[in-house]
Amino acid sequence: MLEAKGYFWHRTNGSHHLFKKPGVGTFSVPVHNGKVKPIYVKQIQKL
Repeated sequence: MLEAKGYFWHRTNGSHHLFKKPGVGTFSVPVHNGKVKPIYVKQIQKL
């Protein structure tokens, strides 16, 4: 979803996947057991 909005994976720090978009900034997504909580999906949809 983030890549479709122009973000790209920057790095992973522990369980947090960091995505960047030039001119916008960084978005951190915590991933546990390969899953993302629904609240983060909603935040991504609002971007």
